Amino acid sequence: MLTPRLLPLASVLLCALGLAACTTAPVRPPEVQLTEEPGESGPRCSGADCCTDAEALEFGPQRLYCSALALDNEGKSAASTAALQQAIASARAEKVRTHDASAVLCHAYGLDAQRAGDGGDPVAGRVGYAAAVQACRAGYGKESDQAAQAMLDSAEQRMQMKEFGTVQAEMAEVLAQARKNANLQLEADAADALGRMLGLKGDVAGERRLLTEALELRRKIHGENSYQVGMSYVNIGGSYMRENDNRTGREWYERAIAVYGATLGMADPVTLEVRAAHAMSYSAERNHKRAQELFEAMLPQAVQTFGAQSEETVAIINDIGSMHEHQDQNPAALARYEDILAIRRVTMPNTVKHGRSAMLAATLKRRVAGCGGATALDAEVKTIAAHLRTAMPKDADAREFLADASVFDDKCAHPAPRAARKKK
Repeated sequence: MLTPRLLPLASVLLCALGLAACTTAPVRPPEVQLTEEPGESGPRCSGADCCTDAEALEFGPQRLYCSALALDNEGKSAASTAALQQAIASARAEKVRTHDASAVLCHAYGLDAQRAGDGGDPVAGRVGYAAAVQACRAGYGKESDQAAQAMLDSAEQRMQMKEFGTVQAEMAEVLAQARKNANLQLEADAADALGRMLGLKGDVAGERRLLTEALELRRKIHGENSYQVGMSYVNIGGSYMRENDNRTGREWYERAIAVYGATLGMADPVTLEVRAAHAMSYSAERNHKRAQELFEAMLPQAVQTFGAQSEETVAIINDIGSMHEHQDQNPAALARYEDILAIRRVTMPNTVKHGRSAMLAATLKRRVAGCGGATALDAEVKTIAAHLRTAMPKDADAREFLADASVFDDKCAHPAPRAARKKK
């Protein structure tokens, strides 16, 4: 993988549960037309590991790539993006040190693709990963570890987008190549990815066999209490959760939480993600009280990590409210939903999410205090609907909210007076 944390955990969980988004845009990577430099057996030092190598930094594309990494570490994302694009352009224009240029493109295209995916542009991410595969093969050779890693990254990305196609075959090819090259880390990652792929296709036995192989390899490489082992715990747990074996799945999640808590901290976004999945498993068994307790324990740490008004924090508050509602604790649920409404009035006024929060709070208010007690909240729903009707008439989410708001309003409409009965 391209980052120390392999893939974003949210993507891994969604993939494991079969809930990832789907897109079918064709892949058209930029061509990589780089030929071997006469007399050269392979590229010189390239990539992130060579950013302290004075000789490597004499090569312009490598220097720009390292500059992009340094700027990113300084929090200068825009400047880092510009430097990365300059590195790509410079490497593509190279006519002499073509192997070195290919090697830089191998790393730069992969990083660019990762950033595109993280930024919500899966199509650009997919194109970038496909280009990285070409560049790695041109620079390092078709059977190199670098080419196999790029192929795995590309296949992982398409699997998350549910574009299965040739993904399984490519992952199997990477796994075979990793074993041939005696690259245990790549073998573990490929086994883990192929296992999850088989799980999505219904081969649960194959999934768990490969996930267990990956776990044992990661234990051997990184140690029992490593982040990488925690990733395996999450993926094995997700396999059991998907089969509705919540108790076994929870046990694996609990192992992951222990590892992440020790290595990342209990307030880390990755740890919080697994803790939320762990809590929700209790709700799936109708143990809403236990789920509520776990979500409430997470809330202070979510505020610490994301901020009191972040959508990540809102999601946890919403889960707490939902657990109260499942237990028929409507006043407590209302209090949580009103907390969310207060946040969204500030962070996203007159949006669909603001409207949904107002409608949810009004629904609970009607249960607690009747239609008369919900007058103010009902009026807020109407105000938001009026704004969306004029500001976002072509937005599908807005139209759906408007339809729901109309039905919602009718539920508290006063019945028409009955006509006097005529005398016979």
